[in-house]
Amino acid sequence: MSKPVGAFLSLFVIAIIYLILVGVKWDWAIPKNHIAGIIGLLIIFFSSTAIMMSGSKAAPDSQAQRFILGTTIQMIFVLFFVLIVKFAWKESFKEFVWYFMSFFVIMLFTQAFWMLLKVRKS
Repeated sequence: MSKPVGAFLSLFVIAIIYLILVGVKWDWAIPKNHIAGIIGLLIIFFSSTAIMMSGSKAAPDSQAQRFILGTTIQMIFVLFFVLIVKFAWKESFKEFVWYFMSFFVIMLFTQAFWMLLKVRKS
């Protein structure tokens, strides 16, 4: 399995596991903000992973630049997304942020793991 495919697949599997855990907690009446959080983070992480993993035999400088660009885009979109949720779902924002940030950190570690594997092999 290639590294980009492994990265995307592992991010997707983590999202499915997170969806199952949230579904079990809420007796499968998952709040809309949690579903929006899962979909939003998947889009954000897929786009930043696509940027970071692009280029088959790139120079170390260009890999560092793609990492910085992907991480910057990721952080800006996550902050923007949390701000939207803050105004759209004020009543459940505190609880949402705990779940969202735990999901975000797990996705971030997974993405970093695959990026390190890509950098070590090149």
